[in-house]
Amino acid sequence: MKNVRTRVSLFIMCAATVTLTTVACMPGKDSKDATADSLRAKITSDSILLVEKNSKEKIYTAGIGKVNLAKKNGKGEVVLQWTKAMEDEYAKMLIEADAQGIYYRTEIKPSYPGGEAALAKFIQNNIVYPEPAIENGVEASIDVVFAVDENGKVYTPVVKGERTGYGLDEAATDVVSKMPRWNPGQIKGKNVKSYYSLPITFRIN
Repeated sequence: MKNVRTRVSLFIMCAATVTLTTVACMPGKDSKDATADSLRAKITSDSILLVEKNSKEKIYTAGIGKVNLAKKNGKGEVVLQWTKAMEDEYAKMLIEADAQGIYYRTEIKPSYPGGEAALAKFIQNNIVYPEPAIENGVEASIDVVFAVDENGKVYTPVVKGERTGYGLDEAATDVVSKMPRWNPGQIKGKNVKSYYSLPITFRIN
């Protein structure tokens, strides 16, 4: 069976970028420093570490993707879906850069040229639901975290958390790698490097 071209639906309650749980910030310098340290630790542990590309043999290895035998060889669909909770989490983050000079949050978020509809169209035209996942009825939700530099270049896309397997991780990061330049994030009117998180859900009808 040939790889199946996906059709993409975009349901957006609100725009969001990097998703991570923040620690409640109590008044005082010590609490602020503790919060910043927690943010750095979480980003480092599960967001920006580069994930080594798997070989074709490893792509077929099972991960945390959910196998549904009733959906084997069904029709693949990819959904990009942001939530209000993601926006709230982002708003709590500090406007602060990591050791690489990449900001966790910006005053003006990075955005795809042409907006959400254009982003959906790009993904529709460039992503495939991997054959191993279709054949095994595998579905999964994946967060792809990447950076956008001052000139809008997208780089270092990685999957946040555990690997899904069946080629889904590769499909998600590959489509991000193909993206054209974005509108960069800004702080005080100046373009800066910043993170963005794309929530991708693979499901089979």
